[in-house]
Amino acid sequence: MRYTYRYIYPLYFPYMPKQYIIDSPKQRSILNRVNPIIIKTYEIKYKDKYIREDLKYPQLEGLESQQSQGFINNSIKSDIMEFKRQMEKAAKEYAKEAERNGEDFTPFIISSIYEITYNNHNIISILIIYHEYINRINSYIKVSYNFNILTGEPISLKDLFKEDVDYQNLINNEVKNELLFNREKYFPGAAESFKGISEYHPFYIKNGNLVVFFGFHEIAPIASQIPEIKIPFSSLRNYIKPKFLNSRF
Repeated sequence: MRYTYRYIYPLYFPYMPKQYIIDSPKQRSILNRVNPIIIKTYEIKYKDKYIREDLKYPQLEGLESQQSQGFINNSIKSDIMEFKRQMEKAAKEYAKEAERNGEDFTPFIISSIYEITYNNHNIISILIIYHEYINRINSYIKVSYNFNILTGEPISLKDLFKEDVDYQNLINNEVKNELLFNREKYFPGAAESFKGISEYHPFYIKNGNLVVFFGFHEIAPIASQIPEIKIPFSSLRNYIKPKFLNSRF
């Protein structure tokens, strides 16, 4: 399932750091020791007078089910291509508007990177971060995908927990505790005004943690980037499905 949040950051940063791209023999070897699959990086580079593009995204190979593999890959690729299409359209519209108003137009710059944050027990978590540079303003969009690689079905928060567990209340308590004990990182009154997560709140799995993230200016000032709260699976020991308790990657 795809989860999206936008983050805007007022510094010029046209391209993403390459160290976050999982596409090396060493990384592939690590991945193959857990879920036996291959992650390949696909890249789109394009440039014209309206826009500069440097988009990187993952595609999975070696899944037992070609149908599941196709569904997961198409889900990711279609989002990348839709982002590309929308940004190209917007860039041309901005350029025409600038010309009508006698203003200078700065070409859009867009890019994306990804990270495989979890790849075990037939589940994969993928993060994609999109970058936009428009009108000299940077913005970032974070998207998470969580899939069962056997069936191709999206994984929701509910799927991580045992039956009949009030997982939303558990996560809400963890988030509130973080907001209370680290008040300096968040907006004044963030803990008191926090209304709780939804059924489809964005998340991913990484290093034995359930990581939930929030939108730009939702709970923290811009300097904190995209706010993330890590909840160790060990703290959810009585409620989480056992297979996640010993997972580190």
